[in-house]
Amino acid sequence: MLQLGEILRKTLQDLGIEKPVHQYDALWLWPKAAGERIAAVTEAVRMSNGRLFVRVKNAAWRNELVFHKRALIQNLNGLAGRPVVNDIVWI
Repeated sequence: MLQLGEILRKTLQDLGIEKPVHQYDALWLWPKAAGERIAAVTEAVRMSNGRLFVRVKNAAWRNELVFHKRALIQNLNGLAGRPVVNDIVWI
């Protein structure tokens, strides 16, 4: 007998929407992956083709976050348990 998780995964695969659904994991994982300080000045707003678009409150923070992009992508993918984000776009 299949477990519910396996049934859901198979259904998503059959519908051809498994990858897009998993990409949206990044949206709700963002605050945890970014940490309290960065999450306070940012908001993950959308995903498109592996790119996470994150709104930043000001230019100073946007400049600072450029240096943290690689670590944030690794955190997100680690929390998701799969590679869902390959780039972050600061907006």
